[in-house]
Amino acid sequence: MREKYDVIIAGLGPAGTVALWHLARKGFNVAAIDWRNLNTLWGKPCGDALGAHHPREAGLPEPPSTVIKNHVKAIDIYSPGETTRYRVHGEGYIINRNAFGKWLVESVIDKDNVDVFFNSKVLEPIIKDNKVVGVRAKIADKVAELRSSIVIEATGFSRVLRNKLPHEWPIYEPIDPRDTNIAYREVIEYEDYKIDEPDVIRIYLDQEIAPGGYWWYFPESAKSVNVGLGVQGGMGYPNPMTIYKEKLTKHPLLQKKYHVHNAAGAPLPTRRPSNTLVGPGIVAIGDAGYTVNPVHGGGMGYAFRAAYYAAQAIEEAYNRNDFSEEGLWSLNINYMQNVGAKQAALDVFRRFLQRLPNDDIRYGMEKKLLPEEDVLYTSNVGELRISTLEKAKIIIRGLGRPSLLAKLKLVGDYMKKARDHYMNYPESPAQLSEWIKETERIFNEFEQKLAEKM
Repeated sequence: MREKYDVIIAGLGPAGTVALWHLARKGFNVAAIDWRNLNTLWGKPCGDALGAHHPREAGLPEPPSTVIKNHVKAIDIYSPGETTRYRVHGEGYIINRNAFGKWLVESVIDKDNVDVFFNSKVLEPIIKDNKVVGVRAKIADKVAELRSSIVIEATGFSRVLRNKLPHEWPIYEPIDPRDTNIAYREVIEYEDYKIDEPDVIRIYLDQEIAPGGYWWYFPESAKSVNVGLGVQGGMGYPNPMTIYKEKLTKHPLLQKKYHVHNAAGAPLPTRRPSNTLVGPGIVAIGDAGYTVNPVHGGGMGYAFRAAYYAAQAIEEAYNRNDFSEEGLWSLNINYMQNVGAKQAALDVFRRFLQRLPNDDIRYGMEKKLLPEEDVLYTSNVGELRISTLEKAKIIIRGLGRPSLLAKLKLVGDYMKKARDHYMNYPESPAQLSEWIKETERIFNEFEQKLAEKM
């Protein structure tokens, strides 16, 4: 243990691990702390799906075959009642999360500039002169104080450090429970059933089974599958495990003989990114910074990108010897303009989807109001194409559902407003408070207008 590190990383999930990988290779003296051990890293339960483009976009090498359980070629999206299926093509993986995290950490753990403390627990930030200067952590059953110039908050949804920052700091930003999902999943293996098209993962929209969310069926092989559901938090819905046991197990796919390898649940953010990912001496990435896809809750790829930009910002801060908000600000600009703007637009779309009844979702998919070819575009760019809205206008007018057209038009308008607003993210902390006020105005106005039309 060193007297002082350049960077301390709290948490070695996808965000913290990728940050460690980049910073170690850049030569920084880094301490990383995680309550798990090397063989159980990235233990958060989720669907384990990862787009093939995400590692490349975060400056990582192509993952080896040893960390990949399955190659994916497409996603099938099913309407309520499974009357309609969309197929969206795209390359991806079902990964072995533990193996993926271990692969990245092992590639740098033997470097002289890296200290990794497993089976240890981050307790709180150390704040001096209005700046984070380290963390208190329980290491080898003893409380230790580790000092650094910069701390990376990557403790996931628990946000161990952020929750203990001064409330007047902009980076302290609690999450509304309605901007979360609570997930439960099981990894099962069939005894005598072979999965049809195991290289296609499936998402099912159904407000009765997964209110405010969806349920998924992600094959890991021809006989094993990761299956689960997420429900919107803060709405008083039943526990997702209860729904899984009482409703989802009645689906034909789960009426076949199988045994359960693993079962677990977890909460996750499903919203636009934090208003700022940086504070004096601290940055927040991954679930701790709300860097996720608001529509489906996927966080690994977004965590990778946030970690990549964090490493760049930290390098710039060291070159200038400036570890203030100003010195770390490039993380905000790079993330918001390259990822956060799309995330904000999808947050608008998410709020719309969560309020749609099954009949409207089924109708919209059956009539292809958002055609299959536009689903991937909307997800990747965060926009509803004008051509999509024009096609929807013709369809809806012919079939007599003008209210749905009005809702879709409103959503498209506010997706663009949110995206444009994030593309104009402030160049320095001095303009942040005004930008936040405008952010809140846009989303509050959208919520009010949407409520009037529902």
